[in-house]
Amino acid sequence: MKRIHYTNENIVVEGIYGFQRHGRFRRYTDEIVEQYPRLKEADGKCTGARLRFRTDSPTVTVAFRLSNQYVDRGMSFYQANAAYAYVGNYSHARYAALVSAENSYESDTIRTTFENDGMNDITVFFPRNPTVEDITVTLAEGALLCPPTPHKIALPFVFYGSSITEQGHTATPLAYPTLLSRFFDADFYNFGASGNARGEPELAEYLGKIPKSVFFYDYDHNAPTVEHLRATHEAFFRIFRQSDPDTPVIMTSRPADDTPETEERAAIVRRTCENAARNGDKNVYFVDGRTLFGDVDPAICTTDRTHPNDLGHYMMAKTLAGVLEGIGVRR
Repeated sequence: MKRIHYTNENIVVEGIYGFQRHGRFRRYTDEIVEQYPRLKEADGKCTGARLRFRTDSPTVTVAFRLSNQYVDRGMSFYQANAAYAYVGNYSHARYAALVSAENSYESDTIRTTFENDGMNDITVFFPRNPTVEDITVTLAEGALLCPPTPHKIALPFVFYGSSITEQGHTATPLAYPTLLSRFFDADFYNFGASGNARGEPELAEYLGKIPKSVFFYDYDHNAPTVEHLRATHEAFFRIFRQSDPDTPVIMTSRPADDTPETEERAAIVRRTCENAARNGDKNVYFVDGRTLFGDVDPAICTTDRTHPNDLGHYMMAKTLAGVLEGIGVRR
């Protein structure tokens, strides 16, 4: 068996902007975290990050070393601190293995060995909550290791939003950003920040500068008041557009809740979109969050009337996939 460090040139870390340049398992810049210390916890979470490579090794072992472990609501200890490995094409891979903690709350390593039948792409989704410190892959002696198959869509999807975007309360890494990326075979960056996405202007500027194919803009739930949302939503979008005038932007309001305040918040998000369109922006699209679960009863799509469960995230991804196809994004 040969043990290979994740820094090998044929192993790609996706989902962390600039990783190939700075090599850090962090989602924000030091400058942003210094200015907004409340983002420090979110910065250390590797939500949406993946390890990808191709191999013909009949068995594959993946081991993550973590600096912390964390249990979220709606998740067991093992789910919260687990990675998920898939064998085969990124869009249509079959489930391979749960990469789980070694039956111990004290263990700082999660590891699993799974089978592989032929030359296949391997995709391993990082656990959502822990801070990843190191990764190794073990293959059979003589096995080939190659870079992963390139994604069909050249530029990534970029997501900015609340704990819903950040994958809170799901039993697997398959929150709606992950599902959309697999539906369309695209890389993606997840800038969800549980409780802490507040429409920060510096983050608008930062996200605007990231090359992308689509930007998903959803932080309604984290705006502490209607007034805060009104004061920041369109302002954030205008700053974003200064750096990125052309990328399609999909704006969503919060799902599940059906209250007068929810209607008021949705109207604010809709107004940002309508004002942009009136000013000649032909690449903005509004999705009322209350439609995101389609025709499925919202009561069975959430864990707490706010955070979608796995079914809720699947329905959100299905609805947003329809929006993407409607604007010309092809699977």
